[in-house]
Order: sequence, then C-alpha cells, then structure tokens
Amino acid sequence: MNRPLLVFDDGNCARLDLQGFVESLDAGARLYAMDGHVCFVTTELPASEVSDRFLKFAGSRLFFVADITSSPCAGRMFGAFWDFVKSPALPTAAQ
Repeated sequence: MNRPLLVFDDGNCARLDLQGFVESLDAGARLYAMDGHVCFVTTELPASEVSDRFLKFAGSRLFFVADITSSPCAGRMFGAFWDFVKSPALPTAAQ
C-alpha cells in the first residue's frame, strides 16, 4: 500500500469532490484530509497515477503529489491521524 501526500491550492474556490476523487482510485483507497488542502492517501496506485486521477478533479488548482510511504514521520497530531498513517496495509486478495 502506497501513502501519497497530496497538497493543492484553492484554485477557483469551487468545492472539490474529494470523495469522488478517492472513489476514482482503487477499491481499498482511503483519504485523511487536513486543513482542506493537505491530504494523505492510502492506495495501491503510484504517485504518478494519483496525480493523473486528481487532475480530473483539480479544476484550476495547482497541486502536487509525493510518495511518502517509506518516510519516517513524527510530530504532534490527533490520534486519528496516527491511526491512519501508521495502520498496516491490508493484504490484497491476490496475496
């Protein structure tokens, strides 16, 4: 399971369909949004594919996607955030 970081700007201030974006990824994809412009995603897809799929929802927004799957992380965050970030990847049906 990959853990891309997605950061985007307000664009034209139109509401962004984050639920639709997550549903456009693989079946096990999940999203944790912070401050409305920073999202952590879990997905089987590589960062380049997440970027391609987000482009369809981005409108005029600037954005970037970075794979942070193997990056160490530390800080002061809510427990739900750490549960999301540190949760083990679920095995796929093919395994």
